[in-house]
Amino acid sequence: MIYFDTNILIYYCIKQDETKQKISQKLIYQAIGKNEFFISPAVLMEFIFAISKLKKFKEQRDKVDFFKNFVNSSMSKNIVLSAYEKCQKFNKCRNINDFIHLEIADRYCDKLITFDSDFKNLEAFYDIEIEILGSY
Repeated sequence: MIYFDTNILIYYCIKQDETKQKISQKLIYQAIGKNEFFISPAVLMEFIFAISKLKKFKEQRDKVDFFKNFVNSSMSKNIVLSAYEKCQKFNKCRNINDFIHLEIADRYCDKLITFDSDFKNLEAFYDIEIEILGSY
């Protein structure tokens, strides 16, 4: 399975950068076609927050309904506490959301895909492959 970070979903839906949108759409379509598309409750929550903040919630409501079908895990207290322990140990708690994504991805997936270069600083703490899509 491939864990998709929130920013991939945002670029998929909202045309902020045409190249990133095309890449996001291609990756999501491919992963769905191979039954490898994975998002967590944290991704769905951040997606809803982002489209609301961008004042795009009404026009993107159908995407929330679409993406909710691909939420494949729960976000238990143990996941949050494990992420908290790691972020505290390495003094990186400003990245708690990224640690939570990695905790979930590490349990259920082989790979995490993102445009967020902050994950580069966290990959040493996990065994999962992290693909950071470059600037295009």
